[in-house]
Amino acid sequence: MQVSANGINFVCQIDGPESAPWLTFSNSLNTNFSLWDEQVALLSDRYRVLRYNTRGHDGTGTPPGPWSLEDLASDIIALWDELGIAKSHFVGLSIGGMTGQALALGWPDRISAYVLADTRADFTGEFAQTVPALIDKVVAEGLDPLVAVMPLRWFAEEVRAARPELVERARQLIATNTVEGYVACAGAMTRLDYMDRLHKIEHRTLLICGAQDIGTPPDGMREMAKRIPNATYVEIDPAGHLSNIENPVAFNAALIPFLDSFQAP
Repeated sequence: MQVSANGINFVCQIDGPESAPWLTFSNSLNTNFSLWDEQVALLSDRYRVLRYNTRGHDGTGTPPGPWSLEDLASDIIALWDELGIAKSHFVGLSIGGMTGQALALGWPDRISAYVLADTRADFTGEFAQTVPALIDKVVAEGLDPLVAVMPLRWFAEEVRAARPELVERARQLIATNTVEGYVACAGAMTRLDYMDRLHKIEHRTLLICGAQDIGTPPDGMREMAKRIPNATYVEIDPAGHLSNIENPVAFNAALIPFLDSFQAP
């Protein structure tokens, strides 16, 4: 389905009973909402699940850049407003988690359960060197450099060896992106600077990280968990950057009880 919000046509999917609590998933860069298939299969019996393709990804509109993470968060608010969603649980991975930080800091009253996975709160270290270089390569060469490098950055070596089909799935997901969408979203990440504001997030929060994630590594997420007052940190091993599809059993074992704990007995 398509939903017009914030002046953009979003490709969305809604599953689950109309009377159930809302649950919103926000994707990683270079993916689409199919990223969450294995979670939605287990949750759509008791949650009204909203998934959407980020601006510039797989059929969703691409307004002129540059964009900010606050822009991406305002897209979620606009979607919720358009769909009549007063409040929703939120799960975001990678740039979805960065967007989630902007969401929690800017619109805290719109979120119930709050989950950040394989994400970070600052633009430092290896990440700060890699992202600008990839932006330059994509501008010059198109999406082919991402097809070559991202599966190596996304997946733990052990997982790549055991499940080569994930590498092919990653390549297919990258192909749904646009150059303009990648450049503008990655550009938003270069202005990521929430670490010193995380103490303002009052929601009960679950942070999940793949033990072999090199882009948003465990050390950074453990630091985030220290700074968010009511946070729980779970590390998934083996898993890299897309821990929800690399090790869905362990990911779901952390996610589902946390979400369900917000429901009335």
